[in-house]
Amino acid sequence: MTHLSTNVIITEKKDGSPYESINKVEGSETITSKHPDYIIDESKLAGGSAELLFFPKNESEIITIVKKMKEKEIPITISGGRTGIVGGAVPFGGAVVSTDEMTNVTGFGYDESNQKYFVRIQPGITLDSLDDIIKHKEISEEQNIGETSWVTKFKQDSKTYMFAVDPTEMSAAVGGAIAANASGARSYKYGPMRPWVKRMRIVLANGDILDITRDQCKAENGKFVIETSDEKLEITIPNYQMPKAKNAAGFYSEPGMDVIELFIGTEGMLGFITEVDLWIIPTVEGLPTVMFFISEEDAITFVEKLRADEELDVEYMEYFDEHSFNLLKSKSDTTPALANLKTLPPDIKTAVFFEVVSSDETLEEVILRLEEIAEECNSSIESCWSAFDEVERENLRIMRHAVPETVNGIIAKRKNEYPGIHKLGTDMSVEHKHFREMMNLYRESLEEHNLESATWGHIGDSHVHVNILPRNLEELELGKKLYKKFAKKAVEFGGSVSAEHGIGKIKAEYLVVMYGEDGVNQMRSVKNALDPLTLFCKGNMFD
Repeated sequence: MTHLSTNVIITEKKDGSPYESINKVEGSETITSKHPDYIIDESKLAGGSAELLFFPKNESEIITIVKKMKEKEIPITISGGRTGIVGGAVPFGGAVVSTDEMTNVTGFGYDESNQKYFVRIQPGITLDSLDDIIKHKEISEEQNIGETSWVTKFKQDSKTYMFAVDPTEMSAAVGGAIAANASGARSYKYGPMRPWVKRMRIVLANGDILDITRDQCKAENGKFVIETSDEKLEITIPNYQMPKAKNAAGFYSEPGMDVIELFIGTEGMLGFITEVDLWIIPTVEGLPTVMFFISEEDAITFVEKLRADEELDVEYMEYFDEHSFNLLKSKSDTTPALANLKTLPPDIKTAVFFEVVSSDETLEEVILRLEEIAEECNSSIESCWSAFDEVERENLRIMRHAVPETVNGIIAKRKNEYPGIHKLGTDMSVEHKHFREMMNLYRESLEEHNLESATWGHIGDSHVHVNILPRNLEELELGKKLYKKFAKKAVEFGGSVSAEHGIGKIKAEYLVVMYGEDGVNQMRSVKNALDPLTLFCKGNMFD
């Protein structure tokens, strides 16, 4: 085990597997023609290439790959589910190391001090697979951690369990979700990946292993000391001010921070995650609902009142603006789950999706309270839609996902005429007190320049995605200028230029907008201390 003391952590040195035994593909032409999915991600960033593609099965094979690539000075791009939209998994030369074959559950235990179960897994398992394993309790006695049979107790427990973080793309790999500090609708209540990581094993750039358990090693005087088999590394954590709003941009920094935080949200730049322990919790039963409004102002007021109500336990709040709502209506004839939209009054302009925790005993009380709030916001509980069974839940899920799918379809058609065109989707958050002003800026700027758009997202976190849909290349350039304007204002309002998607290779310029050149240089110093050859994920966040 790794020795931990105050702000000092000592690495493990471990032998790797024979290089020849590792599953690999060699040659850029072969990789491009036969394995093209590994040189692109959902960002569709063009120009990806790689000379080597590895499919390790375990930590020992990763150690060997890292040491070999270091020896040959070949950069490594870590490849998880490739669901990211900022180009973080797109390689520009070098080696791609995929976690596709690292999908095992390796342990299951219970932390008595925290009174929580945790699951130990390899990084390639997807979030939806993890959900199924936990929900159906597909854990064996061989995976039990400790002398007490926690697996048996878990299976005998009548409650169902869940992993609380729910990124929109549940086919994301767990390792990638940690690397991006991913989040989703439920981040309003449960936060992003960061607090749900109990422990991690990480292969560093020299092939040593860090085994980090939360709360065992914390910074002192702004520093960590990592004693590797080669040298003693002194890591100075950045001293910039982190935003108060939801954030997934840049390296985390906080006085006295836990060393585990250094490797969450750093986009694979500091090491290769090989195993993680994640907290799980009992599943919460709620009432998924969509409430309709005649104006944006009323919808925001409704969210503010839900957020302030101490009696209501809200899981999430999601918003769709008038343009998004019109896109939904346009699909109502061809999508059965959206057919009822045609029955809504014509003055309905916006919608808020939300879920309030309830039980058979509390449901009536919850509905009465929601009715009061709705009436205060010029809406009505009678015109809302709630999901009381699985079919209705699925219809609401389809409704929530129909807008981004429709937007992607519109852009795909426009690419036929303008191949260089793409949507511009913001990922910015602000402090709650500035949200109305930020929404006004979005709307007024887009209307002034007659740009087509659709806005939706995590309004509970004051974090919505403004999607600009350019109709030609001139509008694309105009949209880029507005994007930078929005980013500067988000930072001014105590927010983030990237609240959940990260920075990757596409949004590097906005990292400077947020932290300044000095802040980015502090991140570089951390990177250089741990990975002086820039072995891991070259080009992410900064050059």
